[in-house]
Amino acid sequence: MADRVSPDRQGQAVPPIAVSNTSTLVNKTGSWKYIRPLYQDRVAPCNAGCPVGIDIEGYMNLLREGRIGEAADLLVRENPMPAVTGRVCHHPCETHCNRRLFDEPVSIHAVERLLGDLSLDGEQQVATPRRKRKHKIGIVGSGPAGLACAYHLARIGYPVTVFEAASEPGGMLRLGIPEFRLPRPVLSREIDRIRAHGVDIRCGVKVGSDLPWKELSAYDAVFVASGAHRGRGLGVEGENLQGVRAGLQFLKEVNFGARPDLGRRVFVIGGGNTAMDCARTALRLGAEPVVLYRRTRAEMPAILEEVEEAEREGIGIEFLTAPIAFHAKNGRLQSIECIRMRLGPPDESGRRRPIPSDEAPFTLPADTVLTAIGEQTDLGFLPEEIRLDGSVVTVNEFGKTSNPLVYAGGDVVEQPRTVADALGAGKRAAIGIDWYLLLTAGESLEAINADSLRYGGTGNMSVTSWRHDDPVPRTSPLNEVVPFEDLNMSHFARAIRNFDRHLSAEDSASSFREVNLGLGRELAFTEAGRCFNCGVCNRCELCLIFCPDVAISRRSDGLGFDIAMDYCKGCGVCTVECPRGAMTMTREGL
Repeated sequence: MADRVSPDRQGQAVPPIAVSNTSTLVNKTGSWKYIRPLYQDRVAPCNAGCPVGIDIEGYMNLLREGRIGEAADLLVRENPMPAVTGRVCHHPCETHCNRRLFDEPVSIHAVERLLGDLSLDGEQQVATPRRKRKHKIGIVGSGPAGLACAYHLARIGYPVTVFEAASEPGGMLRLGIPEFRLPRPVLSREIDRIRAHGVDIRCGVKVGSDLPWKELSAYDAVFVASGAHRGRGLGVEGENLQGVRAGLQFLKEVNFGARPDLGRRVFVIGGGNTAMDCARTALRLGAEPVVLYRRTRAEMPAILEEVEEAEREGIGIEFLTAPIAFHAKNGRLQSIECIRMRLGPPDESGRRRPIPSDEAPFTLPADTVLTAIGEQTDLGFLPEEIRLDGSVVTVNEFGKTSNPLVYAGGDVVEQPRTVADALGAGKRAAIGIDWYLLLTAGESLEAINADSLRYGGTGNMSVTSWRHDDPVPRTSPLNEVVPFEDLNMSHFARAIRNFDRHLSAEDSASSFREVNLGLGRELAFTEAGRCFNCGVCNRCELCLIFCPDVAISRRSDGLGFDIAMDYCKGCGVCTVECPRGAMTMTREGL
């Protein structure tokens, strides 16, 4: 027995070790498995949560590799206005970010803003469409929905004409958002880029009066994105007094250079973004504004950052407060009569309904009241054949109305009234219009599918399926979003989020300069490096390193890895170790 054991350096016995003189390649252990690993790119939750359909993970990965120009190109391919959305989007991508469950979400909006600014500062290159389309498209309105639709249609070869009632293009981006949130040079340069694709924008043309609807019949398809520009009434005594003004009209005047005297005691009625913009604008005109909102902070529809900015600048917010009457002296507003509210059961919006409390009414002296409780559409120019649902147009998911050659999107349809949702609606309508026109022109479904990459990108609007009873493209149900639980946090280190820089509260309140200064170049790229790149293989090689059968190898073309199935035992170590959830196990033979 002693002859079969040899001592090691510590004098301990070492059992015999089997050594083969033959290559292990002869033992095809892959025959043992019943499941096999599969590289399967899945959708990052930020991509899925983006209303614009941007490939956020894609451009973050390009930045990680130092390919800045390509990252900017990928972003602009899917979003015609990244320098705008990086400033004013409510960035739902960040609330979906998997990193929020590890430490803090990636500051996606700040990275997008920097890339958008870099794309404007660089040389503007406009790709020539692969083929010109003969069909002409007319678009009503040059807000974000109309501009997005025009941009994407022009990129794939359609001649597009946009009709805008105002003297300058931009819709609510120019009319309703103050310059301290969205500098006008940034907006104008974004619109210039859209024009550079051949989009003809005609301002001072109001469809219905300057341009009768029947004249739009000269176009092969029409996209309606005229926005919501009429403020809602409060329905209380005295709201027509001098000194009670619609908040949106007030913002339009200021955005075009007016500086009205509001007096000192200014009250803003509402809790949305328009209310915050009115209050912050009034502050810059020398007033001491207070926001009156009938619900609590938790129910405010305004972007959280905008509420925090208003409070940082010293603007007060009175919650659970609603006006019931406006009182005058010599025909002009002098005071507001208010009541306290309490919250009852949820209403149709899902928020708890405000109900008058038992407290006695109280009066506040006031010089000006700005009402900002929402805006309404004006769709009187549409023909009767276009089906409406109350004050909005009835459309399918790609914006098609009851007339197959008329599409609609943005604030004129039932969807969230945000810049991002409007841009997404314009993009979907562009895809729907293109598919409809190609099919009616006789192109085959197979040819359209083969050319679907012209829509540009791998965000959450990839057109991959078709339903014959409703001729519009569909998003594939196979686009699985990768959850946090499928990521391997052992391969990531905690890293603090980088936050935007801001003007001081004093400087903010005294001018219309841009308040949010974003992140500098270095910090923005550091922030991009915090991205997990969820669901997508970025060639980190951990699967190759951890494979116990050495069955994984680099592909010769550098585009990922090959798995030698003759030797893979289906142990699943590679999928467990994958940091990004880009590998799954599937049953053998499927």
